[in-house]
Amino acid sequence: MTSIPGAAQVQPQIAATSDGHWWISWFSRNPQSAPPGGYGVYLQHLDDQSSAGLAQQGLAVAKLGLSWFENYGLATDAEGNALLAFQDDRSHPPARRITATKISPEGGLLWGFQGVAPSTAAGDQHAPQIAALPHGQAIVGWTADKAVHLQKLDALGRPASQATVLAAPDGQYQLADLQAAGDGGVLVSFVRSRGFAGARHLYANKLDANGELLWGAEHVKVFDGGSLQKGNFPPLLPDGRGGAVFAWYSVAPQMQAHVQHIQADGKPAFAQNGVPASSDQIQARSDPAAAYQPSTGEITLFWAESGNAAQQRAQGLYAQKFDAQGARQWGDTGRAIRLSQEPIGNLRSIAVADGTLAFWVERVSGTPHDSIQAIKLDAMGTALCPQFAVSTRTSTKSRLVTGVSGAGQMLLAWEDRVDEPGSDIYLQSVRADCTLR
Repeated sequence: MTSIPGAAQVQPQIAATSDGHWWISWFSRNPQSAPPGGYGVYLQHLDDQSSAGLAQQGLAVAKLGLSWFENYGLATDAEGNALLAFQDDRSHPPARRITATKISPEGGLLWGFQGVAPSTAAGDQHAPQIAALPHGQAIVGWTADKAVHLQKLDALGRPASQATVLAAPDGQYQLADLQAAGDGGVLVSFVRSRGFAGARHLYANKLDANGELLWGAEHVKVFDGGSLQKGNFPPLLPDGRGGAVFAWYSVAPQMQAHVQHIQADGKPAFAQNGVPASSDQIQARSDPAAAYQPSTGEITLFWAESGNAAQQRAQGLYAQKFDAQGARQWGDTGRAIRLSQEPIGNLRSIAVADGTLAFWVERVSGTPHDSIQAIKLDAMGTALCPQFAVSTRTSTKSRLVTGVSGAGQMLLAWEDRVDEPGSDIYLQSVRADCTLR
């Protein structure tokens, strides 16, 4: 995106539209701008040639006074509009609420200048997500009062039903992800815990258009056989058939990457607590990224692996493929894709017709700078495209996100920082044949 000297542009999100266009959102804090001087919410629309359609610096959706930022939601609907949900302090600062808004490709604020508040309840509301439903409707989710709240909105942004509250009588739930299921419903995942020192488990459910819990009031226990890392909220990957693929890593009983496929009826395709990426009990695994092939039901999983769980210093990029029943296809311990003494992280993967691409951030040896690297594997784990660089700009890079359009175009976005305190958002388009666009 366009650089603003001294400004901090952070936490990009990207979402593709059905016509091959893109939305990208981010937070921006410009010390030279008029008050309030917090992290404002910005949005840009890109066509299939990555040309910007809104203002040069993006559309200022909300100028906020918040001196920090949290996770937030971006999605697109069938008409190509952007759906945004974020924490907002404009109404009665410093009090905060969740705001949802719908924006047309021309920049029209379809739910008004202030957007809409899915809930008017007092109290802390955090880390919202949003998903599109049929007929211009949407559903917003957030965490509040140790519970997950879900509110359906009609095409005009008005509450379309009673809010659904997912609560644990003997613990707390925190929203992890919210995605359209592709069949008119919505998939939701959340982390269950019992206090700061308690184990953290991953749960999921599916709601129909009326807010009914299709996978039961007790939810589906994706992982309850150990504990997730504190502060880790694994995303879900819709399978296009009403189910979802999950990839996560545990810190107890060991640092291990796992994968699970929950089918449209809520039944797990694999064993309870998923399948470990590797049978090795010594190495430490983290930062998993899954890609799903709908035609075969296969899942390709990438992760960072180190030889010392205490240091957690990534020394390699590994991959494993699972068939539709969860059987490992690339050996008991997976395949070493990239061995390095430098940290590897921000792993992302995308399935294409003839294989899977992986993207990651890697430290440039002997420097404080990073590069973004990629590789493409075929169904046998052989490199169709040997490792190639997506960005070698001399800078530190973080918060890498990826997306793929219906036409197969892939877009990457990340934070890029050369000097404190400023940072910019950079984009790069990648074709399925591994060439940069």
